[in-house]
Amino acid sequence: MDPMYLVHARLRAPDGAELSAERVPLFMCCGRDGEGLEHVSVHSDAVGGPVVGLYLTAPSLAVAEHSALAVCRRALSAHTELAGFAVVACGAVLVPQYWDRLALPDGSGRITPLRDPPRPDPPHPF
Repeated sequence: MDPMYLVHARLRAPDGAELSAERVPLFMCCGRDGEGLEHVSVHSDAVGGPVVGLYLTAPSLAVAEHSALAVCRRALSAHTELAGFAVVACGAVLVPQYWDRLALPDGSGRITPLRDPPRPDPPHPF
């Protein structure tokens, strides 16, 4: 089974236009077989313009990003309700906390060190 990816498509809206959550079906109906589109969300109040979140199952991140861009372009050209919107950027969002953990001095990604020797009792939170 392929993993699921969240890909964000940042859109440029025409003057005065808003992209509401009611437009989600316009994107969902533009997914084709094999593109793995599972769910769509719309963030109309995102900084820099509206963002469409596309959840896709795919064999790789590159395939998911390619499929998300294709779905968005299809939706924007197929529906008059989306006339004037344009894709500015489309890609997976990096989660800084994940990379920060990997950069910890021991490189383990662990916030709390392992106990040496390991004991069966759980660690006390304070």
